[in-house]
Amino acid sequence: MLVLSACAQGTLAVSPGTILDGVILAGRVINSGSSSSGSTSRGGSSSGARMPRSPAPTSAARRVLGTADQYVGVPYVWGGNTPSSGFDCSGFTKYVFAKQGIALPRTSREQVRAGQGVPLDADAMLPGDIILFAEPGEAISHVAIYVGNGEIIHSSSAYKGVNYLDLNSSRGDWYVQNMVAVRRLTSNGRSLVQSLKSLTIPGLGFDRGDIGALKP
Repeated sequence: MLVLSACAQGTLAVSPGTILDGVILAGRVINSGSSSSGSTSRGGSSSGARMPRSPAPTSAARRVLGTADQYVGVPYVWGGNTPSSGFDCSGFTKYVFAKQGIALPRTSREQVRAGQGVPLDADAMLPGDIILFAEPGEAISHVAIYVGNGEIIHSSSAYKGVNYLDLNSSRGDWYVQNMVAVRRLTSNGRSLVQSLKSLTIPGLGFDRGDIGALKP
């Protein structure tokens, strides 16, 4: 079993008037299902560890992934939320899930509260889950859809648009190192997402994205 855990434990940051379980300090999210512990194993050239194979997607997950795949190549645009305008990371996930009748809030810091928490354990992740990322000491800044078998699809500021990325490759190191939460949005064909009113946090700016993935 490959267990993914953040490198340090910290405290929750506070959004105006709201204790936000998805805005983290020192690289750990609380309330992401059951907690995991242990050192993080990296994919790619920096480690021999690999993400495990995933079960086949459910019919609902196949529809989500099929929709996401239609937009590969759409450019990254900060604040973008349609194919014609371009997508940022959370604009992409919001748009894709909306096509399946699942309404998500606008930013990754809100989307981390949607649905059901999944342990930070690679064996627990299923195709169609969303994965949230944050660098240590920073708020959540990026979100991707888990395809399965160690692969994600996302709108990447680092790689300039909607694309697939293999977490088992050296290019996936930043994502494995900064993975802080996994959320399940559907189960048995039904949405697990709460009302938008309960998830929306007024005044949040758009996501910073995964530009940190390009750091040497």
